[in-house]
Amino acid sequence: RQIGEVAGLFKGHHTQLWIINLQSPTPFLHLPSSCAPLASMAVFQSFVLPPKSVWVCWADNSNYWKVSPMQNSRYSQKAELLEVCWLQIRGTFDTAALDKDTTWSIVCLLKHNDSATGLHTPAEVSVSQKNGTTICSRKVHLNPGSADLIQQEGEEWLALEVGRFQPAGVSREITFNLLDGTTHWKTGLVFAGVEIRAVST
Repeated sequence: RQIGEVAGLFKGHHTQLWIINLQSPTPFLHLPSSCAPLASMAVFQSFVLPPKSVWVCWADNSNYWKVSPMQNSRYSQKAELLEVCWLQIRGTFDTAALDKDTTWSIVCLLKHNDSATGLHTPAEVSVSQKNGTTICSRKVHLNPGSADLIQQEGEEWLALEVGRFQPAGVSREITFNLLDGTTHWKTGLVFAGVEIRAVST
């Protein structure tokens, strides 16, 4: 077992460490009720899962991904895609600490470097329950300029919404997945983690 991190959205906020099994294709994260909100604005709350807390296919091979800490950033870590054909980011988490009557959005935090290529084909994003039942899924584009990548105010990172769920209506364990399994090489995507955001209903 290795140490994974649930990082504060802003530096200086509470940071919790969780033990996760990075050998599993879907690392399971517990967010217990004792976990303080990492950021809040009115009724909004959010939790950020950095790259090492989710499963990124081939991220353990430095020929394909470069994982490094970030300084002077809202986020603690980034994973830079050097080259892969099979692009997949996946994770499973426990919703016990989340307000059951709130709608939550799962968002991938992305940007591109100057070498970004091969990202023109559609990828699929999905959210599913423990039994495999799909809550939502859709096709998205990851290429620079894609309308699916939303510029966040005041920062360089782009938000890709994977999907939304309400804990009261689904299983306690939720899995999110981003997949582009096309056979050509892809490069230049940078991943800062996955944010679980409370959204207004």
